Amino acid sequence: MANRAVAMTMLLVLMIVWGTTYISTKSVIQETTPIVLAFLRFLCASALLVPLAVLRGGLKALPRPIPWGTLVTMSVCGYVIYFVAFNYAMVYTSAVQGSLIQALIPAAVATAAALFLRERPSARRLLGIALSLVGVVLVIVYGTADTNARNPLLGGILMLSTVLAWALYTVLAKRVANADQIVVTAFNMALAAVLMIPLVLMELHGHLLPLLSVGSWLNVVYLGLVASGGAFLVYNLALRDLEASAVGVWMNLVPIVGMVTAVLFLGESLNAWQIVGAAVALVGMWLSS
Repeated sequence: MANRAVAMTMLLVLMIVWGTTYISTKSVIQETTPIVLAFLRFLCASALLVPLAVLRGGLKALPRPIPWGTLVTMSVCGYVIYFVAFNYAMVYTSAVQGSLIQALIPAAVATAAALFLRERPSARRLLGIALSLVGVVLVIVYGTADTNARNPLLGGILMLSTVLAWALYTVLAKRVANADQIVVTAFNMALAAVLMIPLVLMELHGHLLPLLSVGSWLNVVYLGLVASGGAFLVYNLALRDLEASAVGVWMNLVPIVGMVTAVLFLGESLNAWQIVGAAVALVGMWLSS
């Protein structure tokens, strides 16, 4: 019970941190490209975690045989695909819409857990999943283009891909939840950084990394050290003591924090149909939890 209480407390803090990443990402991509931002994020997180992992024995601390397939797929889905799609979504849609679309994550995680981990969702949770889906569809379909959302439909589709990637990542992370999570997270971050190098080179077309302002560098460090390195470690640790679907439910807090911070700090808003969709999605989130 104590471990569950600690895990839930850590998840509460984590979801608040992740809820602020929408406005941080939106800010940095004004000065650099989405792929470069993802690479810098992984680089910062690796700088924090890799030395800690080495002190704990590195790959020797992982179970034998080492689950290479699971670890590599986790890195590709939960890091490379997720963050590249997330950053590009923030180019084309608003932080408010992006955060509300990610309200589908608990539903997607619960569905993946039922399919692959044999976790059985209750009828109430299934109803919540259905309502969340309806609400998010309304948010996407009725999104309108403005200065904060150049192409809300494309941005919405990209953000939906992050939902699927995160659901798969959570199922895979549950499979290695008993391994040394510092080593697991460090390996995933470092591999993601390496995998991003060819993409960065293609995107820069031989040019140097763009110069960033002090504010953007502070956001990059926050996204890398706090919202990636520390946050992924906490998320993976929580999967030791909680079911995957239960951990996924905590993701309900992320879109709420994201929506509030986007309205307060970026001056974003929703139209009438999107407000209806947001309300339906939030009811679904509540039922799911």
